[in-house]
Amino acid sequence: MVTTNTTEISQDTGEVVENKTVETKVSETGAEEQKPKPEGTDKDLVAEQDPQRRSPRTRRAVGYTSSQGSGRRYTPRSSRSVDDRDRDRGRNGSDRNGDYRGSDYRNNDRYNEKPIDRNLDRLQDAPKNKQPVVIDEKELEKVAPNLVHYFTGQKMYLKELKEVDINELIAVANHMGVDNAAGLKRQEIIFAILQTQIDSTGEIYGEGVLETLPDGFGFLRSEDYNYLPGPDDIYVSPSQIRRFNLRTGDTVFGQTRPPKEGERYFALLKVDAVNFEPAELARHKVLFDNLTPLYPEQKFNLEHDKKETTSRIIDLLSPIGKGQRALVVAPPRTGKTMMLQKIANAITANHPEVALIVLLIDERPEEVTDMERSVKGEVISSTFDEPATRHVQVAEMVIEKAKRLVEHKKDVVILLDSITRLARAYNTVVPPSGKILSGGVDSNALHKPKRFFGAARNIEHGGSLTIIATALIDTGSRMDEVIFEEFKGTGNSEIHLDRKLMEKRIFPCMDVNKSGTRKEELLLEPDVLSRVWILRKLLHSLNVIDTMEFLHDKMKDTVNNADFLESMNR
Repeated sequence: MVTTNTTEISQDTGEVVENKTVETKVSETGAEEQKPKPEGTDKDLVAEQDPQRRSPRTRRAVGYTSSQGSGRRYTPRSSRSVDDRDRDRGRNGSDRNGDYRGSDYRNNDRYNEKPIDRNLDRLQDAPKNKQPVVIDEKELEKVAPNLVHYFTGQKMYLKELKEVDINELIAVANHMGVDNAAGLKRQEIIFAILQTQIDSTGEIYGEGVLETLPDGFGFLRSEDYNYLPGPDDIYVSPSQIRRFNLRTGDTVFGQTRPPKEGERYFALLKVDAVNFEPAELARHKVLFDNLTPLYPEQKFNLEHDKKETTSRIIDLLSPIGKGQRALVVAPPRTGKTMMLQKIANAITANHPEVALIVLLIDERPEEVTDMERSVKGEVISSTFDEPATRHVQVAEMVIEKAKRLVEHKKDVVILLDSITRLARAYNTVVPPSGKILSGGVDSNALHKPKRFFGAARNIEHGGSLTIIATALIDTGSRMDEVIFEEFKGTGNSEIHLDRKLMEKRIFPCMDVNKSGTRKEELLLEPDVLSRVWILRKLLHSLNVIDTMEFLHDKMKDTVNNADFLESMNR
């Protein structure tokens, strides 16, 4: 104990005002110890004695965990069991107070990447105690005759509603009093229309391709919007995903319901079909990676029109079978997109049972529209003005959907334009490994594009996945050359296009001598194969231009390839 005398002197008069004696307790280390203050004289002392009266910031600082709504007192984290800590942990794995909203699909972090759209938030908030709009069928028939039956209490199919002309949708939305309908996207207009008719419509059925999220739930994305997340997506609960063994890429059809108060998305009530088959069968399918790949054994018939020499030449000299992995090697402006279009039309005409998907990556918007109007199949696109992450997302959704269909023993054909631009997108989004190849290609960037292209195969006991992809060359980019060299030899069929034919305006711009298919003896009949070999020996001595002109002259006088081969004996 140390005693200290202090004297206080007035600054005005210089006289001694007061003498004080202060006793200070000194510890063994020489540090002064403060005397404890009386109880109840400081808020901090009260908070130390009663943790419930601490502020939230103070409780977090000293290691206490909140458990609001659980009925338990506040307990230091270190003194609580593992089970208690896990019970208070939020559903999304964060240290929350047990509230389910942290991981609920209404607050999905996936949708927080975009700027806040107050108008969209207003549409997605379900109306409270709002009566449905009364529909005048006669007035509605004047503005949108194709939509009258949707609002008469009958079954409503969202897929059909999404295919309605945009002008009719805007007219219906204006008729129902939706604000600024012309300034909304198609998905938002459909959502607003259904929101006004929550209680008046009959059963609503939806369909889409499932995309599962890390939290366990998923959404049904629409192919009409290229699997882009939107307000009219359908929520699928984790229990439904576990019950039917659903995975990303499954095409699910079932009854849905509009969002209730406080919800933001449609919800799936009942699963009726998975990949166009009864839902119960989906639980017993074999995984794609466990299926046995074989060489293509069944050829696609690409002859469907006498005047279409492009598909006839490919069918004869570079045949494509079910499960083929074909690469179209093309310089710029050689008609590769038109060639894919003609192949697609031939497959849909002669093989309607085949699921055809055209995947356009980094293409021009006008080419996408032309492909959608020319091909009777599913066209999925990500145009050049989209970010690289969007290209990757679209490609992964398409390949996962194709794998799920193959697991159900279906034949699927993917026409990809182009695999070079897809590899460029992966090179942009892949985390840098520190190992850069020539041309600026990361060493890990081509792994996933190769997995995409390598998924093409013929499956034993039924089912096949055929991929016909274009590869760009002679673009002046070293990166494109490196990408082509990496994919060269990975396919079992190649079609080479030549720029000299394009300069002469001779289509198809196909170099017959460089094009061919491995194991073509499995696809062609023995007599046809022998005649094709004789034809190749004849064409080998000609240059590229003379070869294509010879084939054009001979084929225009014959009805089909069989007649053309018979004419060789004359």
